[in-house]
Amino acid sequence: MSLDMGVVPSGAELSRATVVALLSRLLGDDRDLHEGVAAGEFAELVWEGERIGTQWFVHPGRTGVSELVVSIFDAFPLRPAAEYRAEVARVVEVLQELARVTGGRFLVEEGDVTAAPLGEVLDLVSPDAAATTPAGMVLSTTTESPEDFLRRYLAAGDERLALLRARAARAGEPPRLDLSRDSLVPLWAFAIDHLEPRAADAPLEKVILDGGDVFQRPKEAVLPMWYGRSAFLAPHVWSDASLALVDAISFYAVECVRHAVPGLTWQVGHEEPRGYMHEGQPVLAGRGPDLQPVTAMMPLLGRIYYLRRPDPANPRTPPAPEDLRDWFDAAVAERRPTGG
Repeated sequence: MSLDMGVVPSGAELSRATVVALLSRLLGDDRDLHEGVAAGEFAELVWEGERIGTQWFVHPGRTGVSELVVSIFDAFPLRPAAEYRAEVARVVEVLQELARVTGGRFLVEEGDVTAAPLGEVLDLVSPDAAATTPAGMVLSTTTESPEDFLRRYLAAGDERLALLRARAARAGEPPRLDLSRDSLVPLWAFAIDHLEPRAADAPLEKVILDGGDVFQRPKEAVLPMWYGRSAFLAPHVWSDASLALVDAISFYAVECVRHAVPGLTWQVGHEEPRGYMHEGQPVLAGRGPDLQPVTAMMPLLGRIYYLRRPDPANPRTPPAPEDLRDWFDAAVAERRPTGG
């Protein structure tokens, strides 16, 4: 949930030079701040800290600035408030000084706090209280960095391939795992035969991440290391054994893409501004859109799921062994250099 604060004139318009000088403390040499805007428009700027996200709207007047509005939000509202308040303080101090030197009014949610001390303003924005987990939810946090998780995820690659070989051998279908396009058809045929949904009455618990995302997690389950790292990575409808296969097959399929397209590397997903669905997750990147192994498989997995549990009111395309190969062809075409 965002909150608005800002500075408005109390008489003459705010000096544009003063606004630019003070906002530069946070926004640096952002082009949209330093260049003028067309009549009837406004400058929109973004600044993010470790916790805080902000959008700044600078409205030009006839000779200066007619209004400055800042929308702020806490990206991790269930973490202790102290570090968020420290970042909010940087914004508040800039706005307080701007109001003081221009004779303007400093507002928080339309309340005038021009003369209020810093601590009082911070209490309006973020009460200095311990965060509480909503009733009926389990809070999930981690101290592992995305870079450390990426290393751990890749280090388990051989273990995933060994699992695929063992599971397929038990079924009498020895796999050909040579990272080739042709290996994907028999591999997906095996997946179609062996992926099974979790029991419909299996107990689940509702989990909330410290960023506020909510997902379902099977109780007393053996889950892949990536399960629940985001709300997108929580396919609770699959059995434990099936999730292990999803983990292994998705990793292998993305490795096939990496092998086929020079210049692709495993990286930690990151994009600005905040809100990127693969933020902090292992992705294959370097050409075209980032490729996150598990979410990339979701459309294909859906076909298998509805083969097991059809919805008569909404018939779905049935799965085929060629699906994974076709997915590979599309992924490679989207990332291969022109003329490659």
